[in-house]
Amino acid sequence: MGRRRRQKVRRRPQRRIPDVYPCPECGNTAVKIEIYRDNKIATVRCGSCSLEMSIDGDKVGPLTEAVDIYGDFIDVFYQSREST
Repeated sequence: MGRRRRQKVRRRPQRRIPDVYPCPECGNTAVKIEIYRDNKIATVRCGSCSLEMSIDGDKVGPLTEAVDIYGDFIDVFYQSREST
C-alpha cells in the first residue's frame, strides 16, 4: 500500500514598495525621492522633464517614507494646476 504524500506549501513573495514613481507631468517613471531627516527636507526630482520640488516642515519626520512624500508631491502638483 502506498502512503499519502504531503502537499507543498506555496509561498508568494511579498510586494515591495517601488523605488521610482511616475511623473505627473511627463508620464515617465523617473521620479526619484531623497529624504533628509536631519534637515526635515525631502526633494522630489524627475530625471526626464527636470521637474523638481522640495517638501519641508511637519510632513517630513522620522517615520516618513518615500510613498508619503510622493503623495504630498502629487497633491501639491495638482493643487497648483487647478489654481492656474
